[in-house]
Amino acid sequence: MKGFRTVTLNLLAAALGVLISTDWVSLTDPRTAGLIVGGLGLANTFLRFLTDGPVGGDRRS
Repeated sequence: MKGFRTVTLNLLAAALGVLISTDWVSLTDPRTAGLIVGGLGLANTFLRFLTDGPVGGDRRS
Protein backbone atom coordinates (compact mmCIF):
# COMPACT_ATOMS: atom_id res chain seq x y z
CA MET A 1 0.00 0.00 0.00
CA LYS A 2 3.05 2.18 -0.24
CA GLY A 3 2.39 5.35 -2.22
CA PHE A 4 -1.37 4.87 -2.35
CA ARG A 5 -2.12 7.84 -0.10
CA THR A 6 0.18 10.09 -2.13
CA VAL A 7 -1.49 9.11 -5.40
CA THR A 8 -4.93 9.64 -3.87
CA LEU A 9 -4.05 13.06 -2.48
CA ASN A 10 -2.59 14.23 -5.78
CA LEU A 11 -5.58 12.99 -7.77
CA LEU A 12 -7.96 14.75 -5.38
CA ALA A 13 -5.97 17.98 -5.66
CA ALA A 14 -6.02 17.78 -9.46
CA ALA A 15 -9.75 17.03 -9.54
CA LEU A 16 -10.48 19.89 -7.15
CA GLY A 17 -8.53 22.29 -9.37
CA VAL A 18 -10.52 21.26 -12.43
CA LEU A 19 -13.84 21.47 -10.59
CA ILE A 20 -13.06 24.92 -9.19
CA SER A 21 -11.89 26.35 -12.51
CA THR A 22 -14.84 25.08 -14.56
CA ASP A 23 -17.86 27.34 -15.04
CA TRP A 24 -20.48 24.60 -14.82
CA VAL A 25 -23.48 26.90 -15.28
CA SER A 26 -22.25 28.02 -18.70
CA LEU A 27 -21.83 24.37 -19.77
CA THR A 28 -25.18 23.09 -18.57
CA ASP A 29 -27.98 23.90 -16.15
CA PRO A 30 -27.43 23.15 -12.43
CA ARG A 31 -29.81 20.17 -12.39
CA THR A 32 -28.01 18.42 -15.24
CA ALA A 33 -24.60 19.16 -13.70
CA GLY A 34 -25.78 17.58 -10.45
CA LEU A 35 -27.00 14.49 -12.27
CA ILE A 36 -23.68 14.17 -14.07
CA VAL A 37 -21.65 14.41 -10.87
CA GLY A 38 -23.98 11.95 -9.13
CA GLY A 39 -23.68 9.55 -12.04
CA LEU A 40 -19.89 9.74 -11.94
CA GLY A 41 -19.92 8.95 -8.23
CA LEU A 42 -22.17 5.93 -8.77
CA ALA A 43 -20.05 4.72 -11.69
CA ASN A 44 -16.85 4.98 -9.66
CA THR A 45 -18.42 3.11 -6.75
CA PHE A 46 -19.63 0.37 -9.10
CA LEU A 47 -16.18 0.05 -10.69
CA ARG A 48 -14.57 -0.28 -7.26
CA PHE A 49 -16.63 -3.41 -6.64
CA LEU A 50 -15.41 -4.90 -9.94
CA THR A 51 -11.73 -4.49 -9.08
CA ASP A 52 -9.79 -6.13 -6.30
CA GLY A 53 -6.17 -5.30 -7.04
CA PRO A 54 -4.01 -2.53 -5.62
CA VAL A 55 -3.40 0.73 -7.43
CA GLY A 56 -0.87 0.10 -10.18
CA GLY A 57 -0.60 -3.58 -9.25
CA ASP A 58 -0.87 -6.65 -11.45
CA ARG A 59 -4.24 -8.30 -11.57
CA ARG A 60 -3.94 -11.95 -10.70
CA SER A 61 -6.11 -14.39 -12.61
